[in-house]
Amino acid sequence: MNTENLEYLSPEDWRQWHTELLQSTLNRVYQRVPFYRECFEKRNLLPEDLKAPEDLARFPTTTREDLSAHYPYELFAVPLRDIVRLRAFPWWPNPIVKGYTLQDVENLKKLCVRFLTTCGLRAEDILFIALEPGMGAWIEEIREAAETVGAAVIPPAPRTPEVSLRILKDFRASVLVTTPSLALRYLKVCEKRGLSLPESLRLLILVGEGIRPSERALLEEFFGAETRLGYGIAEVLGPGMAYECGAREGLHLATDYLFPEVIDPETGNYSPEGELVLTTLRVRANPLLRFLTGDRVKITWEPCACGRTTPRLLAIEAGSGRVLSFRGIKVPRAVLEGLLEKTYGCKPRYTLKVVGEEPESELLVEIVMTNELFRPSIVELHEEAHRFERAFFEFFGLPCRVKWVEG
Repeated sequence: MNTENLEYLSPEDWRQWHTELLQSTLNRVYQRVPFYRECFEKRNLLPEDLKAPEDLARFPTTTREDLSAHYPYELFAVPLRDIVRLRAFPWWPNPIVKGYTLQDVENLKKLCVRFLTTCGLRAEDILFIALEPGMGAWIEEIREAAETVGAAVIPPAPRTPEVSLRILKDFRASVLVTTPSLALRYLKVCEKRGLSLPESLRLLILVGEGIRPSERALLEEFFGAETRLGYGIAEVLGPGMAYECGAREGLHLATDYLFPEVIDPETGNYSPEGELVLTTLRVRANPLLRFLTGDRVKITWEPCACGRTTPRLLAIEAGSGRVLSFRGIKVPRAVLEGLLEKTYGCKPRYTLKVVGEEPESELLVEIVMTNELFRPSIVELHEEAHRFERAFFEFFGLPCRVKWVEG
């Protein structure tokens, strides 16, 4: 098998590749992670029970709740002395901790380099990164990968859209990495303030959330630039998991690093459209077995016009109703409810929604007033609202507004 150009393997070679690496991953988690060993034993399974990729369906799944419950290091498959990087991602009741060996860090960078170059980044580019503070891990990974390519990088900082647009223009940035909602926000600010556009901009790489075809066409026409899409999950492999090539016929999933399954969430059976389930293939520190992403996808294994034989994600719906995505940050309802209980000592009824249009859109949490939450003065009610707003920002890195409503 030729492993130098893995994105172009034949179906037979992919099958061999996945069988061997799945067997390696199963052995690794069984031998080194007590949680997985217990799960195997409950099902009377051993790693050698996997003879082919389709046998993976017999093995247990992993949830974000599992990752949180084994905080901080119980799911590590290497000694702590081998860890060179640690990250914590918001979840409830404990953060989700990811550790990385030196080999993991190098693989992560290689994958992100592939993502950016496939989308069209070149060494001569000036790359402007505009992502929310809550996407700090992605910011760092994209910056490192772009610098490896040889591009000059303008990292994000607390700026108004007007200042960001001026920097884009004055620094002659040629590539912008941002979320669809923030790109649309820049568009609206330009229209509202009558700002001129940066003529140097040739490419928008959009990550963190989905975008409607009509909005994508609007951005391309307004900025006079091409767009490419990227998809990633912080708890798995970051921003370079899937990426769009020039054919723009779906996002290529990095199946040399991941093995995908798509299942019906109700039955658990394989389906061409359903919940994306991922198993890591090369991760040393935190291997994941059949991780339930919560994202609904449609997948095809047909070769792409570009020649790549990796499967492509044709449609992605984040969270399937259990998660609200705003400016690239996912806000799971289960986590929000835990944060409400911690702040107020109870679980009030609430509604979470996005209100307004860019650039003035915001997250609104409408909380139903109860006797437990009532305060006799307007000042005290405002302070109670601000208390949750501060907790929300500290947790997610996103602002929100609280509004009290009657039941």
